[in-house]
Amino acid sequence: MQEATVEAAATSTRDEPVTPLQPLLRARSTFALLWLSETAFDLGTTLVSFAVGVWIFSRTGSAQDYSFSVLAAALAAMLVTPFAGALADRHDRRWVVLSCDVAAIVGTFAIVLALMSGRLGIGALYAYAAVAAAVGALRRPAIRVAVSRFVPRDRFAQVGGLTGISRALVQVGAPAAAGFLMARTGLQGVMATQLCLLLAGAALVFAALTRAGSDVRGGPRAGDPPVRTSPWASLAGALAYLREQPLMAALLGYGALVQCLLVLATTLVTPLVLSTHSSDVLGLVMSVGIAGGLLGSVLVATAFIRHGLMRWVLACDAVQCAAVLAAGCATTPAWWCAAAFVCLFCGSTSVACSHALWMRKAPMGRQGSVFALITASNMGVMCVVLLAGGWLADAVLEPALRPGGALAATVGAWFGTGPGRGIGFLFFVSGAIGLVLTVLALGHRRLRRLETLVPDGSGP
Repeated sequence: MQEATVEAAATSTRDEPVTPLQPLLRARSTFALLWLSETAFDLGTTLVSFAVGVWIFSRTGSAQDYSFSVLAAALAAMLVTPFAGALADRHDRRWVVLSCDVAAIVGTFAIVLALMSGRLGIGALYAYAAVAAAVGALRRPAIRVAVSRFVPRDRFAQVGGLTGISRALVQVGAPAAAGFLMARTGLQGVMATQLCLLLAGAALVFAALTRAGSDVRGGPRAGDPPVRTSPWASLAGALAYLREQPLMAALLGYGALVQCLLVLATTLVTPLVLSTHSSDVLGLVMSVGIAGGLLGSVLVATAFIRHGLMRWVLACDAVQCAAVLAAGCATTPAWWCAAAFVCLFCGSTSVACSHALWMRKAPMGRQGSVFALITASNMGVMCVVLLAGGWLADAVLEPALRPGGALAATVGAWFGTGPGRGIGFLFFVSGAIGLVLTVLALGHRRLRRLETLVPDGSGP
C-alpha cells in the first residue's frame, strides 16, 4: 500500500521529485479535507434530523409521525444500495460525491422555499428525509473507497477513530445548536444553515478528491458491464465475495446483530430513564454516554493499532453487551451513567476496528459494493429494531411487569415491577444474548483469527 501511495503521489505531482515523506504528508492533507467535509455533512444531517422531529411533533403531537420519517429514510437508503456500490466502484468518485451534494442542496433549497411560502406539509418532510438518506447512502461508499486508496493500511483504525471523534462531537453540539436555531429562526434557520454546510462540504470534498489523484478518484475501466446492468452486477459481486470468504460473511452477520443491540440501547434509553426520572437525569446519562463514545474514538485515533483488530472487536463487544445487561438491572442514575459510558466507549472502539477490517479485506474492485451492502444490513437492522423494539417494550413487557401483570409473580419477583421494568428486562435479555454471542465468537478459533486467515484486498 505504501508503494501504491508513492506511485499515486508521483503521478499527481507529475515530474516533481518525490521523497518518502511526501506521500504521507499528501495523504494527511487529503484526509483532513475529507474529514472536514464529512463533519460538515454529518453536522447538517443531525441538525435537520433534530429540527424536523421537533417541527413534526409540535404540529401533530404524534411520536408515530416522526418514527415514519425515520422509517422512510431507512427504506430509501436500503433501496439505493445496489446503485451505491456500482457508482463507488465504477465511476469517478469526485462526480459521484459532487452529484450527491448537489442533490442534497437542491432538496434543502426546495424545503426552504416551501417554508417561506407556508406550504410545507408532513408529506414533504417525509420525502425530504427519504431523499437525504438516499443521497447519504450513495455518497458514503464512494468516500470510504477513496480513503482506502490513499491511506496506508496500518492507519485504517486511526481513520475510524478520527471519524468517531467528529461524530461524537456532532452528537454533543448539534442538538443544542438546533434547539438554539429553532427557538430564534425556526426550521427556516436550520435549513439555511444546512445549505451553508452542504456548500462548504461539497467544495472541500471536491478539492480533496481532485488533489488525491486519478487512482483515488476512480473511473470506468475496460471490460466493465454496461451502466444499465452494473448496479445488480455490483451487488452480485459483493455477495460473491462473501460466499468466497465465509469468515467475512460471518463478520457481517455478527456485526448486524451487535448493531441491533446498540440501536436498541440508544433508542430505548430515553423511555427507560424517563419512566422514573426527570429529563435532567436523561440529559446527564446521554451526556456521559457521548463522552464515553468520544474517549473511545480518541483511544483508537491516538493508539497506533496495527494488529489484533478482530480481538479488539470481540473483546469490546463483550464488555459493551455486559454494560447493556447492567443498564437493564439498574434503577439509579449513577449506574445508568456508568453503563452508558462503558457501552459507548466500547461501541465506538469496536466500530472503528471493524471498519478498519473491512477496508483492509474487501477487494479493491468491489469495495464500494461491499461497503454499500454493510450499510444496507445496518439500515435493515435499524428498521427491525424501530418497529419491534418499541412494540415489545410498550405492548408486551411493560404491561406484563406492572403490579399484577402476567410476569409480575415470576420475572417480577426477582427483577422488580413498576414503570420502566419492562424496558429494563428487554435491556437485560438483549445484553445477555449479546454477551453469549460474543463469548461464542471469542471461542471460535477461525473467527478470532480472521485478520490473518482472510487475505487483504487487492486487484479488481
